[in-house]
Amino acid sequence: MNPNPIPDPDQTEIREGDILFDCPHCGKNMAIEAAGAGLMVPCAACGKEVQVPIPDAATPEVPVAAVPRPPLDNGESPEETIRQLDAALAMANEQIDRLIAEKESLQERRAYLEQIRMANTARYEQIAAELATLQDALDRALVLLAEARAEKPA
Repeated sequence: MNPNPIPDPDQTEIREGDILFDCPHCGKNMAIEAAGAGLMVPCAACGKEVQVPIPDAATPEVPVAAVPRPPLDNGESPEETIRQLDAALAMANEQIDRLIAEKESLQERRAYLEQIRMANTARYEQIAAELATLQDALDRALVLLAEARAEKPA
């Protein structure tokens, strides 16, 4: 899920569904698979952190398949079949609306969690630097202690 700069269309394969965006720092074009929406990623050109945009939920990701027309030889009138199809379509539209709302909520949650992850990563790097400083101080103290022990009269 690495972002790819798009310097030359012959060098980068962009697939349907990929998110295309520009680095706000250097302006390079980037592409990432849809699963990367909301993530913080380093720009492949300048190395600075960039948040992958979350695509508009109104944009369909998968083409809608055509609904096959039911046979009318089941004894129902065409009007009854149309009524049933209308009811099924209304239910499907309600389900789509619920799924879109759930998807938006999950994308917002993912973006929030990614921000927390990035903040924690920075904190852990800071802690590691502090621990390295402490280790250096301990190493110097051990050297001084060893020197002090070596200078003791026996």
